[in-house]
Amino acid sequence: MTVSVQKKMFIIASVAFVLLMTIAGLWDLQISNAFINYNSVFGTVFQTLGEFPVYMVLVLSGEIAMAYGFQVRDNPLFSNSLIFGGLGLAAWQLQKYLEEIESYSLAISDNLAHNKAMGLANSDSGEASLSLAMTYAILFFAFILVTLIVQRWLSKKSAQEMKQLMIVGVFASVTVFLAFEVNIALKDLWGRVRPYELNGSQSDFTAWYIINGPNGHRSFPSGHSMAATLMILFAWFTTGKWHRYIWNFGIVFAVLMYISRVRIGAHFMGDVTFSGFLTAFIIFIMWGLYKSVIAPTDQVGGGRLY
Repeated sequence: MTVSVQKKMFIIASVAFVLLMTIAGLWDLQISNAFINYNSVFGTVFQTLGEFPVYMVLVLSGEIAMAYGFQVRDNPLFSNSLIFGGLGLAAWQLQKYLEEIESYSLAISDNLAHNKAMGLANSDSGEASLSLAMTYAILFFAFILVTLIVQRWLSKKSAQEMKQLMIVGVFASVTVFLAFEVNIALKDLWGRVRPYELNGSQSDFTAWYIINGPNGHRSFPSGHSMAATLMILFAWFTTGKWHRYIWNFGIVFAVLMYISRVRIGAHFMGDVTFSGFLTAFIIFIMWGLYKSVIAPTDQVGGGRLY
């Protein structure tokens, strides 16, 4: 992507952002009331499973670190540390994702058992309640399956490709942590009430541009939308046609997540719009940083943002 094309895309994105946030500022509540369906299967599925990019990018990076550690053996202390560090990162993040699925799934089951709308799940404080043995059994088998798949893919990579993948994994991991921390900080600062938390008269609704301060409410910006936008990062690990396919899929997946969060009543339009554009901006900055410090002849990602 040339600089001129980047400028054009940035201008288009900026205009779209201002337009959408203006619409949200005027009609957020009305759009939410007209579109909400707490029994939406579409919204419930994306709510339960859709945050996987924020975890699986780190799982993939951990797997790459493990493979790279086994390949580079000139310094056993470093390589063994990399192997165990990658193992810990991959297992930790996979456990966090499985716990999230577990929490939402149990909330759905509880809602249905009490004749409530199935999508009414508290995305800020849900807790899993399966037995410890069952939780770790699921983690063990899931980790083995993921490791077999990823390591088979990595076994076909050359030493140079593994080096580039390791570098990309570092940048992708930093991008995930940065996007996550910014999202959490803004949630705590804004203190916006979620659609499903509004009182009967909806008098506690506040527009997206009003900062309420820490109050336990965390609607703005959307965490699920941030996670879904990070799907784009998987394209960084690929080349050729797969690079473009995964990048395009990431955009489609993110947009579907934005719609689903408004549909299930977890967020307003302003929450998902701001989160999506902010995360995309962070991705753009981190990719630009990557390209500025890594040789332009690298093979991973074909040297392209898109």
